Amino acid sequence: MTTHLHDHISGSDRTGTAYAVVDPVGRFVDIGLRPGWWPALGPARVAAGLVEALEAARMQAATAPLVQRGEVADTARGRIAEAYRLIDEGREEHAIRVVIGPRGLFRLHVRGGRIHSAEAGPLTPADGERLRADARDALTELARSTAETRPGVRTRAG
Repeated sequence: MTTHLHDHISGSDRTGTAYAVVDPVGRFVDIGLRPGWWPALGPARVAAGLVEALEAARMQAATAPLVQRGEVADTARGRIAEAYRLIDEGREEHAIRVVIGPRGLFRLHVRGGRIHSAEAGPLTPADGERLRADARDALTELARSTAETRPGVRTRAG
């Protein structure tokens, strides 16, 4: 499921229970879980589902202008995938670092500024809102730290 809300774009994982919201250029805005996430994803797949939702929202944000210009979505996705491949080839090898949410429930493994993998836990079915908050905080921290290390990108002080 993908929706456009004002100037925000959302995407979901394949189960439809994890969702993410980005701005029109793909910057992280929000992330969450819908009711039924525990049976659909469980503790083993919930982190991957949240990252999948974020990638779906970012892909939608990236392809929307191309589709609006009349390009077929598959062509647009192919061009974007090729661009990512070329960008990755041009980067020097970065060590994987871990960004952990303040509650310790959500962990991102990041290489350079890109998410390599994610994990969550330990969790119970009642932890959906705590996990959502932890994932939001970890992704916000990742966006902040990535912006600070990118040359030419200004960040707000304070």
